[in-house]
Amino acid sequence: MHNEKRDHLMKKWQKFFLGLLCLIYIFVLSMTIWPQSITAINDFVANIAGNSPINQHALLNVSQLVLLVLTILILLVIIFIPAQKNGILLEKNKQGVLSLSNDGVTSFVNTILSGYGLSNIRVAFKNTKHVNQFDITADSVYQRHVIKQLPQIKQTLTSDIQELLSGIDEKKLKLSIKVDQKSTGSSRKKRSTRVV
Repeated sequence: MHNEKRDHLMKKWQKFFLGLLCLIYIFVLSMTIWPQSITAINDFVANIAGNSPINQHALLNVSQLVLLVLTILILLVIIFIPAQKNGILLEKNKQGVLSLSNDGVTSFVNTILSGYGLSNIRVAFKNTKHVNQFDITADSVYQRHVIKQLPQIKQTLTSDIQELLSGIDEKKLKLSIKVDQKSTGSSRKKRSTRVV
C-alpha cells in the first residue's frame, strides 16, 4: 500500500512535469513556425496593457535556450539515474526467463520481521543495477523492547537476505529500519527510532 501511494504521487509529478515541458515546446515551436501570428498577439496584448511590445527575437532566443537546458537536464537524468529492475534474474535460457520478483523479496522481508512483534510492516525495495536498498518502517506496541533488539534484527535480516540472494544477486545491500510506537489509549503521538 505504501509503495502504491508513493508510485501514484510519482506518476502525478511526472505528468505535471511532462505537461509543462510540452507547453514550453509548443510555445517555442509556435513562435518559430508562425512568427507573424505571435507578433500580432504580442502587439494586441501590448495595446491592451498599454505597454511596449516585447522583443520577439529576444524572447525566442531566451525560450530556445531554456528549452535546450531542460532537454540536456532530462538527458542527464535518463543517463545517470539508475533504472529500477522489476525482479532478480535467477536463470535465463532458450525456454525462457526465471526471476524472483521484487514483491517476492518484499514478502520474504515481511515474513521475517513479523516474528519480532512488529506490525503494519512497510517495505520499500529499490532494486537497481548496483544496489539492493530496503527502507523499512513498522509499528510496535512494545517499542522499548524492540529498540534493544533492532541492531540484532537488522543483522539477522541482512544475513537472511544475503543468504536468499547468495550466488544469484550479490550486489551491495543497504538496509534501514524505522519503528514507530503504536498509539495507545489517549496518547496519539508516535515516537520513532531508526537503524542506519
